[in-house]
Amino acid sequence: MMQHHNYLINPLLASPSTGNWHSLAFLQWDIRRPPRRAARVSGGAISNSHLSQPGIAPAVTSLRIISDLLYESWVLAAHNPTGVTVEDILTVIHEQFHAPLTIPEWECMSQRERTRTEEVFYARCSASRNFGRTRNGGVRRVDCLLNTTTFAGLSSLVFRNNRWEIVLTLSRDFSARHRDA
Repeated sequence: MMQHHNYLINPLLASPSTGNWHSLAFLQWDIRRPPRRAARVSGGAISNSHLSQPGIAPAVTSLRIISDLLYESWVLAAHNPTGVTVEDILTVIHEQFHAPLTIPEWECMSQRERTRTEEVFYARCSASRNFGRTRNGGVRRVDCLLNTTTFAGLSSLVFRNNRWEIVLTLSRDFSARHRDA
């Protein structure tokens, strides 16, 4: 487990780039899909026992998730008065990346970023079960990630500014398939 001040990141969530190999399998998950339906562990579906595990041990009640891929306005924070769980962390990641892109966020993008985001958006619409409904739902934050949608773990747990922060890493989806919305 990744360690900081005697706090450990759950091996399901810990980034393999930390150099630590874990006896438990690493979580495989494309954040475009809901974690309960799509996350896999050791080739099988994620279980309730996996999801209910503490995300950090000893338990923390609040955890801010940061990444270079996030716009400043995108706040990913998991809260649970009994301790943030694996499910709390995965759920907040999924929900925040599936939030609609705001007009100010769109306007801050370069023309190239907008064009690439639109391409991903329309590919997502085309791959969905209901093109019109998906298109009417608008561009989502996840569309801005292009194909960088594979969960690659959490690392660098620190206590800063009176809160716990952890770094989210995503990697490219080399299959480049856009699954249902």
